[in-house]
Amino acid sequence: MEKPGERERSAEAAPNAYERVLAEDRRVIREMLRTSRRGAHLGFVLTAFVLGAIGYFEGPKWPLIIGGLFAAWFALALTVVHLRGGRGWKAIDRAYIATFGWAEWL
Repeated sequence: MEKPGERERSAEAAPNAYERVLAEDRRVIREMLRTSRRGAHLGFVLTAFVLGAIGYFEGPKWPLIIGGLFAAWFALALTVVHLRGGRGWKAIDRAYIATFGWAEWL
């Protein structure tokens, strides 16, 4: 017969099957959503190209609005990274990837 503390210790030592499956699912999702600086560069170039094309055909109004939204998103991402302890170029790099890293998924 088990003592009262033994069952709790064994549960902490070895996660059950449900927790192992959840951990594996989280790992797969992190891998799937991972972005890189290469993807962020591609996103930046695509954004600049599309904004330039829109500006050429439609005038400067919409590129300025959309560019302002990207700048606001970058500032928000930089603020969040800074609040979470990121400093210097590492913080800028993480905010840049958060802003333009979407191209990794194309």
